[in-house]
Amino acid sequence: MSLPRMLKKMTLPVEELEAMKPEHRSALLMLGLFLNEGNWLRKILVGAVLGISDSPEGQASFSLTVLMATTLAGKIFEGWNRIQKGWLHDALGDVELPVELTQLKEELAAALEIKTFVRIRNNIAFHYPEKRLDFKFLSEHIEDSDATIFMSPQGYSGDILSHLSTLVGIEPLLAINTGKDYRAALASVWQEVADISGLYFRFVSELMAAFIMITVPNFTIEDCTVADVPEADTASLRFFLYPPIDFEVAQTAPTPHPGLDPGSSSKINSSSRSGNKQVCRFAKW
Repeated sequence: MSLPRMLKKMTLPVEELEAMKPEHRSALLMLGLFLNEGNWLRKILVGAVLGISDSPEGQASFSLTVLMATTLAGKIFEGWNRIQKGWLHDALGDVELPVELTQLKEELAAALEIKTFVRIRNNIAFHYPEKRLDFKFLSEHIEDSDATIFMSPQGYSGDILSHLSTLVGIEPLLAINTGKDYRAALASVWQEVADISGLYFRFVSELMAAFIMITVPNFTIEDCTVADVPEADTASLRFFLYPPIDFEVAQTAPTPHPGLDPGSSSKINSSSRSGNKQVCRFAKW
């Protein structure tokens, strides 16, 4: 079910943005980037979690859950580091923040001292491991039904899902919580990521608002509406899809040879360039 949702649209005068100190303008843009990326990741994460099951799509959702949760944790870790030191830290230090925001920052700092985010960031958030992959914590729990690899017979440029690889990829996470039930252990890690993410987004959003109030005081706010906002549990994410029809046309269309008709070389070259764009557009498929 989709319903309208009211939003607040903040408009910052361009002349004031241009008049800002370069370090302040850069800080404002960086905080917005933290929020853009993090919010997209956690919204996709919600859809992924809701789709987990034993079906092929359910296993794909499990893989997406791992990808989104670990990427989100890595992004938060990196964003917090930027806020804590370097040019962003110095720029934010130029403005006096509310006491409430200082308290929230201390709470977030304490939460991020635990090993979960460090382990995720250094093992599976952005890096493929240099060590050999193998099962350690999961060796007694994997069944034949887990050791699956799904592949499209049409190929679609490597459209394959290896559930087996997803499982071995979460081994570093299971070292954080070594309970006998790996699903419960993994759920506790996800919950920890979710709880700390909430603190992080609240802090960064309030930090950004306070920073704007001080550095760009003449902004305007107006109401706007998104007409058809769905509930989070009704938005579906799918892995196994047919490619766009343009892709199939591009793959099956004959490639013209410029030497066949010398009198129409300009037409052929134009068509060829268009075809190249089409193939490039769907290269991920």
